[in-house]
Amino acid sequence: MNEVNFNIKHAYGSGAINDAALMIRKQVFITEQGVPLDIEIDDLDSQTTHYVGFLNETPVVTARIAENEAHTNWHVQRVATVKEARGNGYAGKLLKQIITDAQQANIQSLDLGAQVQAIGFYEKLGFTATGPVFQEANIDHRRMIFKTDFTS
Repeated sequence: MNEVNFNIKHAYGSGAINDAALMIRKQVFITEQGVPLDIEIDDLDSQTTHYVGFLNETPVVTARIAENEAHTNWHVQRVATVKEARGNGYAGKLLKQIITDAQQANIQSLDLGAQVQAIGFYEKLGFTATGPVFQEANIDHRRMIFKTDFTS
């Protein structure tokens, strides 16, 4: 992984970071995985925080965060890496940044719906699978949780 040229930016709602995130999501989810556009693009983009990892100023990895009303949980969504950048650790670095930011914001837990083939990736980051497999956009997923507060 070329750390020197990789950096992570995040921003809430619409704007340049969201635009970069959408570019990645369209390429990965719509083009590669066949998710319908009306499922992938929803009303939550203007109400969530978008994280994007840039390699040499090119967006290569993204995730979206929805915070619950009690400000205790971040729901991680739309984690995607462009095909050309996979296998270089960028998604792991992005998720580690999200976990660090959550801990600094006193968020107690993170959760996500992991595509079944990605469960091992999330387990290496400290997430635990829970509950049965479910379908989202015709893709098998499983809920995963990360507890940021290890004292309770």
